[in-house]
Amino acid sequence: MQSSMTNWVQKSVLHPLALQIATPRNIVDDSPAFSVADALQDPKRILLIPDNQPGGIFIGASKFWAIRERYPNASLDLLADRKKEFIARELPFIDETILYENFVLPFGPKRKEVVDRLNGRDYDLAFCFSNIDDFCPAYYCYKSGARVRIGFQSGENAFFNIRIVPKTEATYEPNRLSLLLDILGIPESTEGVSWSVSEKGARRIRERYLVGSKSGERLVGLDVSTALGETPSTKQFLSIAKSATQTPNTRVLIFFNCEERKAANQIKEALGPRALMFQNEDLPRLVVLLESCERIIAGKTDIFHLAVSMGRPVTGLLTQDQVPQWAPPERPGVQIVDIDALKSVGPGEIAQRIGSETIDEPDSN
Repeated sequence: MQSSMTNWVQKSVLHPLALQIATPRNIVDDSPAFSVADALQDPKRILLIPDNQPGGIFIGASKFWAIRERYPNASLDLLADRKKEFIARELPFIDETILYENFVLPFGPKRKEVVDRLNGRDYDLAFCFSNIDDFCPAYYCYKSGARVRIGFQSGENAFFNIRIVPKTEATYEPNRLSLLLDILGIPESTEGVSWSVSEKGARRIRERYLVGSKSGERLVGLDVSTALGETPSTKQFLSIAKSATQTPNTRVLIFFNCEERKAANQIKEALGPRALMFQNEDLPRLVVLLESCERIIAGKTDIFHLAVSMGRPVTGLLTQDQVPQWAPPERPGVQIVDIDALKSVGPGEIAQRIGSETIDEPDSN
């Protein structure tokens, strides 16, 4: 997790500078005139840009599907952070996936390669689902050259030609994203997106990765991926894992990104055969493993949002100010633990608080 000083520099110095460099000013648009009505009526190519925050693709997937249903004959492209490639590639209704790497200032050959590729696609519509403070997605939306660019208002920046002013109060994220559909009269999909694997494929994954499984075994998922905002320390995660495995015939599945491999290894070494490690790099495998868990414990991460979208029992480690935006208002099976309240407690107490709420005792029958 970045230091508070690094975050301050990026937000207070580099981000405004990037906006100043990239924002179009006093530009005479000499491009051919076009009909917005025609662009919205029968677009040939559409660009979708998900929110770059953890869970952005999982939360936005149902909105992407609604756009596909509204425009079944259009070519639908997805622009995603390269770190999310393993998720983006699994959306079957996307025709082309374009990847980018985050940058602080809009310079460099990699940025230009992405812009050139976007320009070559000749988009009629571009939907930017990102929040108003995330510069990269908005910048690429503008540089895509799409005739109609729809996104959330950010000051006077002219990245979009259809701009939406979000509510000032915290809004549940799927409801915020719905504004992009509502303004164009695109109905929400009644089916949504199902994150599932065939039974045959799921069986193969379980046989391959859940090594040493025993009859009646209980699995608890523990996601140590760096979350947005506060996260437990490695010692606290280890205490949670130890508490979970005190229940007989229980193992912990440790989910992590590449950056957290060291922390995941420390927990695995302490627990030995009572723990298995899985890097977040294969979506079908993640889906099957989460389906196998009795409960998943995670902060505001991709794993948390995937588990929620799958309807799995989840314990979310969130701050109070994150809850209105990221926790479902009606959430059977989803428990929220205030991570702020755990800052001052020791590893043993955090495990006790979380474990008592999330790990059920075996059925005595």
